[in-house]
Amino acid sequence: MKAIPYILTGILLIMVLFFALEHEKEDEGLSSYKPPVEQSLPNFTFKTLDGRDIRLYDLKGKVLLVNFWATWCPPCREEMPIFEKEYKRCRDKGFEILAVNMDTSEGSVEKFLRENPVSFLIVKPTDNLEKELKLMGFPTSYLLDKEGKIYRIRLGVYRELDKDLKELLGC
Repeated sequence: MKAIPYILTGILLIMVLFFALEHEKEDEGLSSYKPPVEQSLPNFTFKTLDGRDIRLYDLKGKVLLVNFWATWCPPCREEMPIFEKEYKRCRDKGFEILAVNMDTSEGSVEKFLRENPVSFLIVKPTDNLEKELKLMGFPTSYLLDKEGKIYRIRLGVYRELDKDLKELLGC
């Protein structure tokens, strides 16, 4: 009889852990998903930091990560080394990154890049992307396949990029 409170406490603890793990799985599902039907992004135009225009469809035929980020956003800063590593690993297989900086303050992206250099393209939006895409926060990433179709949309740090690139490019 003295063991019953301990057994009940153990069962309760197991139930709490089970529900916590299930809730964590649900959160992952909300932050990363594949669209149920084939979708593409509009042919947005971006400006490189040296003033050149780049259109999204200019990069068709490559697996493309379009990442919306800001220098003041800690999760955005956290995923930049992930992107740099994966870009260097897979660029020769046809992987490209457009990191769309959404900062409004002048000079912030240049300062960030001096302190955190990257080898992929950093661009600025020329269209009203934030409203058109209904961005809910930063970072938001769209991974497009070689045909330009959305393969995955990721809200938050894109930690599983390596797995998706393995599926799409085998790298």
